[in-house]
Amino acid sequence: MKLFNLIKYTFLFTAVALIISSCKKDAKTTWDTELLVPIATTSLSLQNLVKDTMLKVNPDHSMMLAYKSELYNFNLAQQIIHIPDTAIGQKFNLADLKLPDQRLDIRLSLGMLAQNALLSPGTSGLGQLILALNGTQSVFPPINGLAMAPFHYFAPDLFDSAYLNSGEVQVWAVNNLPVPINSATISLYNTDDHTLIGSYACPPLGAHDSTYFAIQVAGKRITNRLDFVIDNISTPGSNGTSILIDTSNDVHLKVFVAFLRASQAWAKFPSQNVVDLTEDLAQVIADRKFTYVEARSGQLHIYITSSVPQKLYLSYTLVGAFDNHGNPLTENTVVPAATIGSPATIDKIVDMAGFAINLTGKDGSNFNAYTQRIVAHIDSDGLTHHITTADSINIRYEITDVAPNYIKGYAGRDTISTKDSADFSFLNIFKSGSIGLNDVKMTFTVDNGIGVDGQVKINGLTALSKNNGSRALSGSVVGKPFVINRATDFPLTPAHSEFLIDKNNSNINELLGILPNKLQYDVEVRTNVNGNNGQYRDFAYLESGLKIGLNAEVPLALIANNLVLVDTFDFNIGETNTNINGISDGVLNLITENKYPIDATVSILLYDENWVVVDTLTSNTRIAGGIPDANCIVSQPSKSKVPLFINETRMNKVKLAKHAVATADFSSVSSTNCNGVPLKIYSDYTLGIAFSARFNYKVNF
Repeated sequence: MKLFNLIKYTFLFTAVALIISSCKKDAKTTWDTELLVPIATTSLSLQNLVKDTMLKVNPDHSMMLAYKSELYNFNLAQQIIHIPDTAIGQKFNLADLKLPDQRLDIRLSLGMLAQNALLSPGTSGLGQLILALNGTQSVFPPINGLAMAPFHYFAPDLFDSAYLNSGEVQVWAVNNLPVPINSATISLYNTDDHTLIGSYACPPLGAHDSTYFAIQVAGKRITNRLDFVIDNISTPGSNGTSILIDTSNDVHLKVFVAFLRASQAWAKFPSQNVVDLTEDLAQVIADRKFTYVEARSGQLHIYITSSVPQKLYLSYTLVGAFDNHGNPLTENTVVPAATIGSPATIDKIVDMAGFAINLTGKDGSNFNAYTQRIVAHIDSDGLTHHITTADSINIRYEITDVAPNYIKGYAGRDTISTKDSADFSFLNIFKSGSIGLNDVKMTFTVDNGIGVDGQVKINGLTALSKNNGSRALSGSVVGKPFVINRATDFPLTPAHSEFLIDKNNSNINELLGILPNKLQYDVEVRTNVNGNNGQYRDFAYLESGLKIGLNAEVPLALIANNLVLVDTFDFNIGETNTNINGISDGVLNLITENKYPIDATVSILLYDENWVVVDTLTSNTRIAGGIPDANCIVSQPSKSKVPLFINETRMNKVKLAKHAVATADFSSVSSTNCNGVPLKIYSDYTLGIAFSARFNYKVNF
């Protein structure tokens, strides 16, 4: 029997197939079929709507909105402290260059006086007498108008000759003789032409006494070969008293040729420092007094022009400036010898970045002071050069664009007021209207990364709402100065302070209840209110600042209405492994699981690949909320299934869809309380949405 039936059905199927294949049809034959297909899913929650950084989960898993914003970052080093540019510049010419001082020692002994007396026919007997009395107790005879042979001085390493603008020959005379000197004349001559440079008539000089005098030589020509002539020597002797006569006793002349400055000179200049200058350059930086700066950036600019016909070796040192390796900031520069009509020039820039600089001056008691040393050295080349006052060295060093990486000292007193606005759109999860808030907390935070004491004062805070106008903060918190402590150093540790604004000291609940999208603030910062309280221990890094922040915490309880959740998800029936070309119409099932204890209305729009709307799948479909248990917590979501009937015309649009946007509006709240307590929103509350489909296919033969 089974075999019979198999043969029977096989025959019938074959026959039908043959008939169908052999018949000519005037129209296509169709029939419908149904298929249940999963389409798309999404889950709407506050995480879809609010940035993770704005949601905070409490220990009981209830949620609150957390707002955090930096209102102001006051950077002392960048915004207030400006290190002004400074420069040291000086023109040095021959009139300003002091020629080397010279010292001579002349000892005019009693024996030398006797020898010079022997050479003169009128006094030869006196000379023989003095020599004969040596070592005896005798009466010393008087001497009148005795002249000494010239004392010759030769200084080839000084100069050949020079015309002097200034200078003097300083003489310390010490009389070691046992008799006074009534008179003597000292004269200075150029040896080559015996021209008088200067002379001086010495005043009386007692026995074993001393005197000082100076011979001015300004306006004179002077050479490196000089004759010192001592004449007109007179003494009354011992006035009949016997004294010990010792021919080794002398008159000691200590002679200094000093302060020579020339209008021109022919010189073989010896190796010497022609410039050696150390000086402080103190700056005024408001009332700030800094002792130390570490430069993040800065430049040392060197300009040199020289018409001196000798090579110069210049050294610039910023005293007390060292890099990270302990190397001083010293710049050595070689200036070539100038030629006639062509001065030598140097123009170079030295990077000061990374150098730590002491600003206390050369004696350690100054402030804001660079100590700079400039040395210009000439090496002897053995040649004679003609130098005039037209020959000069122009030296200029500029310190510019110094930006402090770190600064220490007294930072001064500043008052900085800032008026601005901050975005406060984190309450935009509420679509419209106003909300009643019960326990809002707002804190102003201050992180002081600067080594100064200070105060922060909130002069004003105004909430601005697009729909509800504005509201100003009021209460004891407004206008109250909050003291902030200084940061500590090594390592840098900012001082953190928080100032609470809540319902006990302000109207903050009402302020945020208007759903503001912006906050206008007026904040005042004052530094070092009590002056130099840190005793020059203030400090500031370039990176550190005084940061003022605003934090707010809003508990998510259902005293807030007009909550709207939106999510975007993929919606493409072509990804269901279904041949969509044959779909004619069907039913899309909207399946929801709502754990929020609020009814919602759901709307879903479909978009093509270019985000153009192709269909409104559903609009304002009512979804029931979850039922709270005895603890006012929804444990099981409320489930529903809503069929959406799609005809063939709409189905052609649905086939184009690639994306969907679901909007869940919780505006209609039937009850926001449970046992008299506002219903909280917990972290596991979601509104799940899924779609399945039952398609009708059109099969063509």
